[in-house]
Amino acid sequence: MNAVALLLALASHAPPPAADLLASVAWVRAENDGAGTGFVVDAGKRLLVTCRHIVADRKTVDVIFPWVRGGELVTDRAAYLGNRALLRERGLLVTGTVLKTADEFDLALVELESLPPGTRAVTFAHAPRPGEPLTVVGNRLDLETVFNLTCGPVRVSGALANGYFWRGKKLAANADVIVGQLPTEEGDSGGPVFDRRGRLVGMASALRRQCPLAAVCISAREIWTFAGLPAPPPANAKADDIAASLTRATVWVRPTATDAQVAGVLIEPDLVLTCGRKFTPGDRVGIALPLRDGGRWVTERAAYRDPLGLQLRGAWRSALVLATDRDRDLTLLKLDAPVKDARPLALAPRPPALGETVHTMSHPGGLEFAWVYAGGPVRQRGYLTVSPDDRPRKVSVLVCQLPAQAGSPGGPLLNDRGDLVGVLSARESAQLVGYAVAAEEITSFLDVARADRRPKTLAGLFARAEGLPARFARSAALGVAARAEALRQKGNADAAAQDCDTAVSLDPGCVPARVCRARLLDAAGKPAEALAELDAAVERGPFDRDALVLRAAWSAGAKDWRKARGSLERVLDANPADADARQRLVGVLLELGEDARAASAVGDTLRADPKRLPGVAADLLAQADAMAAKYPDVPSIPAGWLLKATAAANRPEFADVLKRAAGAKDDAERLAALRAGLKNLK
Repeated sequence: MNAVALLLALASHAPPPAADLLASVAWVRAENDGAGTGFVVDAGKRLLVTCRHIVADRKTVDVIFPWVRGGELVTDRAAYLGNRALLRERGLLVTGTVLKTADEFDLALVELESLPPGTRAVTFAHAPRPGEPLTVVGNRLDLETVFNLTCGPVRVSGALANGYFWRGKKLAANADVIVGQLPTEEGDSGGPVFDRRGRLVGMASALRRQCPLAAVCISAREIWTFAGLPAPPPANAKADDIAASLTRATVWVRPTATDAQVAGVLIEPDLVLTCGRKFTPGDRVGIALPLRDGGRWVTERAAYRDPLGLQLRGAWRSALVLATDRDRDLTLLKLDAPVKDARPLALAPRPPALGETVHTMSHPGGLEFAWVYAGGPVRQRGYLTVSPDDRPRKVSVLVCQLPAQAGSPGGPLLNDRGDLVGVLSARESAQLVGYAVAAEEITSFLDVARADRRPKTLAGLFARAEGLPARFARSAALGVAARAEALRQKGNADAAAQDCDTAVSLDPGCVPARVCRARLLDAAGKPAEALAELDAAVERGPFDRDALVLRAAWSAGAKDWRKARGSLERVLDANPADADARQRLVGVLLELGEDARAASAVGDTLRADPKRLPGVAADLLAQADAMAAKYPDVPSIPAGWLLKATAAANRPEFADVLKRAAGAKDDAERLAALRAGLKNLK
């Protein structure tokens, strides 16, 4: 250990690794423009790296290194500022010349006039994994001390899509970053971020204040590339850990929803446990699975904005809502297909003790990432309310020190052994207070919800007994509805109507009976009543794809385009690859004036099922003909639609059509070329 580091260790009573960290750290001051932290990356060339927004547009900055006085590290900010001449005389205050900056990484490279004895460069390392500990050395402005340490785990890493703003400039857009569970603040910017072995893995640069404890750190990879330094050797492969287990078992429920970012946990290859808000038994929801790319988990939200693409990659499931318990804030979902290579989580045999560390993963709002780790101790266990209902009952809850958000519930809570000890609740909480429904409540809920298994408790037995009449009624209603449909198809409308009435009296949510009744009403020349019956089927019964598509068709016939769009989008929310629903959606969106979305739906239809090309081409021709009839003297309108639709589809089959249209001398000739090309595809 060098002399400076040894003195620092003795003076601060910090462990040797912490003292070693300070040997490469400096306080960077651009006076009126800013102040922060920096670190030496090349001692031989006297190079230091800090944030671009710290140096601003200055050509030189003051750089202050740790000062040991009388065998003790000076930590008083005022002492440094009041002894500038002495520090400069001792070589602890030096001038740095800004060699270059980069807005795209929020980095600045500074050449120092000299270095104090014992100063050394950081050692680089590759990015740590979620859950691994980080240490930041910084000089936050709201503290009277300098060279402060801040510690916390990695939450997530990836590309920072939105960057952040400084003086009207966007910095670090798409930069590779680490997000830490770190309470950093202004003045910590530019601070080195070290892993557990004291190697540099990043640089503190910003905060995502909309997300509790989300400190943005520019990755070491961006730093060594920017500074022109060699990359460290590849990291050795590591055994599976808690964060990896969390990622494999965590899903994203309704990822296209904007009201909440709900996580869920695989407890069996085809069963997901999540929170209980906004789910109705019998409904269907879409679920995104975590993606792998080049050996890493994909955490950037942008990768999950295309449900159809996820389904085509096998990273999407439609799930049936089996049961929900609002008191416990729990819901059980059954996937339409098991998750390949799934690693479901088992319930812990005992609850965690007070102070025991727990780990969770969720999709917090205010952050460009999903599958975000968080960790912290258990504050307390007790019986609390987690439901917003008027008369909720108290359930067993873990109160944890976690950066949880009420809008990002449903994530699994694990102990250090990787056992499931709870599920994050949507209960509103203050910062760093997270509520999780405990494992014993999960066990009781599953015993009631899993009617296909032998009950283990009296509550489970009573639930099955109490549910028998309703199950018998539903089964009987389905049988009577099947007979009604057979009678309808044979032309016996009166008998079919009687059977429909009987089925609905047994089960008001019997979809086949209501659909049969709707068809009878439509055949009798009562379209409004028929559509109302379909509305009842959709709203009162379980999810039924065919009923929704039929309602969309009839709504379109009644020119209720918004209802038609809603019906089709509900189908696609559960099954993005339903090519028929997507093809129908094109015309509906056109009628609503949403041409750009309609054109996108053309491409999505062919992505879902390329064999639909002839049918899609026929639809486009019919739509163009309708526009031409409506605007006979404006060929640019139908021609413009065909150009937009075929270009958005991005299909090789349309390449020749677009090429011919591009050579047309006017809109009329362009429309003729487009029509001729599409007819050849039929």
